[in-house]
Amino acid sequence: MRPTINTEFTESERNRFRNLLELANSSKYQGERENAMAAATRIASKHGLTLDEAARWTPSEKSVPAKEFYQRPDKASDFKYAPNSQANADAEKYRWKAAMERAKERGLDKAELAKKEAQEAANQRRRKTGSRRDPVKHATILLKETSLPFEDIADITGLDVYQIVGMKLKARSAA
Repeated sequence: MRPTINTEFTESERNRFRNLLELANSSKYQGERENAMAAATRIASKHGLTLDEAARWTPSEKSVPAKEFYQRPDKASDFKYAPNSQANADAEKYRWKAAMERAKERGLDKAELAKKEAQEAANQRRRKTGSRRDPVKHATILLKETSLPFEDIADITGLDVYQIVGMKLKARSAA
């Protein structure tokens, strides 16, 4: 038999060994008794013990392994830097807001605002022209009659993709 890495007689093996011995002692069937004794012998030989030695075996006293950080109980010294971390977070938030304000003063967001305003103006013009279909009705027709992706329908109608998806879900028949 190959030697195993862990040769310690574990608690679960001791329980299994003890149960096998009890089964071999109390069973009224010869085959069951023989199989239980064979299994108990295999467990004992796995650890280099005889049946008698394994039955009398008691675990050696080992030092309890050191607990990992997450297993240790909390101590006050673990939290001595907590107020500093909150203060650091507050200071970082303040620095970020100040940097954003300075960037806005320099006009770094003007291009973004101009793009957003142009899009809003285009949407307003689209909505005001009388020759254009109602966007909701148009989207409903496109959903029913085409297999266009939601993004394309949103671009065509000027509606939000989430509105398009909501319309598609509401148009389904109840199953």
